[in-house]
Amino acid sequence: MVIETFDRPSEETLSELERVDPNELGHHRHFGHAAPELAFMETARSASVVGSALTVRIPPVDGTMVHKATELAEPTDVIVIEMDGHETNAPWGEITTHAAVANGARGVVIGGAVTDTAAIREIDFPVYAREKTTRTVQRLEDSLGGDINVPVQVGGAVVRPGDVAIGNGDGVAFVPRDEVEHVLEHYTGHSEAERDVIDRLYEGESLADISGANDRIAALRDE
Repeated sequence: MVIETFDRPSEETLSELERVDPNELGHHRHFGHAAPELAFMETARSASVVGSALTVRIPPVDGTMVHKATELAEPTDVIVIEMDGHETNAPWGEITTHAAVANGARGVVIGGAVTDTAAIREIDFPVYAREKTTRTVQRLEDSLGGDINVPVQVGGAVVRPGDVAIGNGDGVAFVPRDEVEHVLEHYTGHSEAERDVIDRLYEGESLADISGANDRIAALRDE
């Protein structure tokens, strides 16, 4: 199934989301974070990426729908590929990168492997994936199927078309579209409380005192 259009966040909203630190989200949100093994592949000068998720689900060895996704990609998009945990054959490499960049796509997140990383590094395109490999998906005369712009699961995170991918050098998180305003309101960089903690640390206080860890440890001793 190929769904060619979906509701995307505006470019203005995505620009605002560039102020959101995905690591800060990790303190407060337990869902939407891809597993640590889905990592930045050092394919761009910067790992930072914010974009609307264009989702793809493919059979492990057939890249037909990935090629179609590069055609459908728009300048606000990050392509997100589910491939059922398969890591042997890469659905993404130099040519798919050029195809995506030609349409303005901002990055790709792959629940599998990537190839041609040296060439992609020359293009300067952020890739998040599980592995690198020399093997690619096959050019099949008859497609095995797949889907575009349906809910997918990548790195344990459920991603729907139009959700927002926010990545940095530590990984990638996904924010549902209906939670974007809440995230903008609460998680734009260091909070005032965090700044206060940092100041107190350099004034000589102990983190264990500030956080209450010492009180909890004392309570354990009294049990």
